[in-house]
Amino acid sequence: MTINGIWEWANHVSQKVALETLRDKVLAIDGHIWLYESLKGCETHHQQTPNSYLITFFTRIQRLRELKIIPIVVFDSISSSSAAHEAADQDEFVPRKRRSFGDSPFTNLADHVIKTNSLLSHFGVKVIIAPGDGEAQCARLEELGVVSGCITTDFDYFLFGGKNLYRFDFSATTMLSGARLHDVTHLSLGRMNIEKKVARPHLIATAILLGCDYYQRGVQNIGIITVFDILAEFGDNGCKETDPQVILDRFSSYVRREIPARSEDSSRKLRLRGKKFNFPDGFPNCTAVGNAIKMYMQPAVSNQIPRITSQITNFQKVEEILVKECGWSPQRLQREVTTSMTRSRNVLNIVFFVCQTQSHINEFFPSTRTKTQNFSPIVEPCKSADDYISANNNWMRKRKRMDSDSPNVVPKKPVTANRKRTIRIRAPPPTKPYHDNNVITLDEDSD
Repeated sequence: MTINGIWEWANHVSQKVALETLRDKVLAIDGHIWLYESLKGCETHHQQTPNSYLITFFTRIQRLRELKIIPIVVFDSISSSSAAHEAADQDEFVPRKRRSFGDSPFTNLADHVIKTNSLLSHFGVKVIIAPGDGEAQCARLEELGVVSGCITTDFDYFLFGGKNLYRFDFSATTMLSGARLHDVTHLSLGRMNIEKKVARPHLIATAILLGCDYYQRGVQNIGIITVFDILAEFGDNGCKETDPQVILDRFSSYVRREIPARSEDSSRKLRLRGKKFNFPDGFPNCTAVGNAIKMYMQPAVSNQIPRITSQITNFQKVEEILVKECGWSPQRLQREVTTSMTRSRNVLNIVFFVCQTQSHINEFFPSTRTKTQNFSPIVEPCKSADDYISANNNWMRKRKRMDSDSPNVVPKKPVTANRKRTIRIRAPPPTKPYHDNNVITLDEDSD
């Protein structure tokens, strides 16, 4: 589960990035999101493939390796106890995995994590079991400089301190060749702060108002548009050091009319004051809100820096797991590996071609592409001004000859030598005498 309705707003500040910009980068992967997507997809399409989540991890890791991306898979804690369970307000803190994945088979994920860990370890991929939330551990890895961002669709990554979120499209149409330039959506906390005046504390306040994993009820009669009106008026202009609880307290005190309105208040602020909000008892200075903010600001994470070493893939063990758990045949695995190697070579060739080829301005204008494709500028170095003038004249004569030979060019009328140009002067139009229709002119009397 993520913040209700936040992605509709986030899509306006996200941007597409080229796949080659992620080459040789280390990216964390929210493993539980991949588990959820695989299990949910099988449930939606009524597929009965055994342990399909193992196939999902195998194929997606293959795609990332084809793009020369180094993955680190991070899973949530699989222990029965967590900070959410031990919270004071049990009504507010439902176990996170049950909230995120619903009922069976999404709740009992410990067995899935263990099997996936075995597959990925033999596949040469680093796996980390976080002491708490996986997104929080991914954010901590980015803060430690181990990774450059996280591949996930859970916006809570920013609430735990993450700065760069990547959304990959692993569908067959976009990742088949592995070489499309804009298959990745990048969402940056820094860009959100610059363009929307929103920082981590503001996003935590947004989660509390709209409802999130650790404060599900939220505040009634508040939507995504109202939330960002609140942040604009009570968020200290995007200050990163603002306390989320201070933002919530300023807002609730103002709309409850505990703080008087002032003449300099904006119309937006007065409009918020006139709305009716159904605040929970004691909001925001209650234990539930305080615990929720603490869960985001001080999550349970490990500060140990993992060693990123090149691990050798044990294809024999990978084959045994896929044959036993997923019903694959050795021939199918061989086909997948061969296809992946072909895609990897194609990606390498395309990236090399993109990096080595310099674009010309005529490539961006289709109307001039056919006319100018046979011409090139003067490439020979000129030692003097006379050489330059001579080369330029030769190039112009060549261009005129090719223009005349082109079937799309209309031939010009020949110009006669020593032809004199006649100038015709038109006489000005006759002027009409001015008179006023209302005035009668009389002749003078003769004496």
